[in-house]
Amino acid sequence: MVTSQRRWTRPRRFSTQALQRKALDPDKMMKMLPPKPEPPSNDDCCMSGCEFCVWDLYDEDMREYQKHAVEAREAFEAQGRPMPDELRPEKLRDSIDPSMRAFLDNEREMAIRIQQEEQENNDD
Repeated sequence: MVTSQRRWTRPRRFSTQALQRKALDPDKMMKMLPPKPEPPSNDDCCMSGCEFCVWDLYDEDMREYQKHAVEAREAFEAQGRPMPDELRPEKLRDSIDPSMRAFLDNEREMAIRIQQEEQENNDD
């Protein structure tokens, strides 16, 4: 049960096609880049192993944000323009406790293995 009064919400989704159309203009890419996702507070997670845990959602959003931020950074570099501070590699790291990061990585790897096994079983 979530005991916090604050409700964790996901940031708006990127439109990969829109980013690709604007790939030549880093300024437009920066305008389309939403704020860096904030990790949920400890009170937002009930620690009961929910299928769609707030930490999983944050991890997914953070990876997507990092992917598009790197694309924007590469556009600035390709044009030889100064890079905005928020695109520097040290700013793109998530701010999760290392033990939670290891847990999330392990959960994601297990989910990938399960999907692969299910696909192999369906192919037989």
